[in-house]
Amino acid sequence: MTHIDLDQIDTSGDLRQMADDAGAYDPDGSTRRNLLRNASITGVGIFGASALLSPLDAFAAASKSQKGQFSTLASKSIRRGKVNANDVKIGNYALTLEYLEAAFYAIADSKKYADPDIAQAAKVLAEHEQAHVDALKKVLGSAAVKTPKFNMANVEALLVDQETFIKTAAAIEPVGTAAYAGAGPYVQNLAIVKAALSIHSVEAEHAAYTASILKFKGIEPNRNPVPNAFNKARSFQSVIKEVSGLKLNDGPLQP
Repeated sequence: MTHIDLDQIDTSGDLRQMADDAGAYDPDGSTRRNLLRNASITGVGIFGASALLSPLDAFAAASKSQKGQFSTLASKSIRRGKVNANDVKIGNYALTLEYLEAAFYAIADSKKYADPDIAQAAKVLAEHEQAHVDALKKVLGSAAVKTPKFNMANVEALLVDQETFIKTAAAIEPVGTAAYAGAGPYVQNLAIVKAALSIHSVEAEHAAYTASILKFKGIEPNRNPVPNAFNKARSFQSVIKEVSGLKLNDGPLQP
């Protein structure tokens, strides 16, 4: 069998670039750990040393014990970029949405709705969204935006009764899920991608959870908790427009 040298058929380097983009070309064997260490040198100015190394490493910790055919793929990821200003902007975009959700559900939890399942949903969602806020603030460090100023009259209007609350929750959660899907591909730092994905999957669970309550409580009996094989990602502009329409905050949304 004739040996074919990659240099002979890929003189331009385009094939290797495509393979690298797909995570299949790693000629120097660099590990993701080394790449993250290199990224931390330039990232310190944005996040601070402790914020960059500890929280981001924590998000990556789950993959350390992973075994099987996919356990080595992290070192071949296309996410070779260092933390940059766009990563920070996307992180703050996610944090702003989480601030709104955390506040909304915390107030909902305080209502102690009569239906135990709806009351439990408010409690669980409040805990989850606050955990997301805490995690993103640790990742962003001093670069994290502050919480928006809430319009309490409008928040209360969406929590006036348990049916209005759960309908609003079921409308909010798919937007949050689509927002992460839309922004995720533009993040360059692997650990931030892992952070976003770990939250994105939970937001998807929230969407199905709240839709299930609508269906099985008879509020919207035709509601399908899993309506699609694929969900569309949402752009920054469309998400901001829709969330702003709820008027949960005073002034423009950050960032």
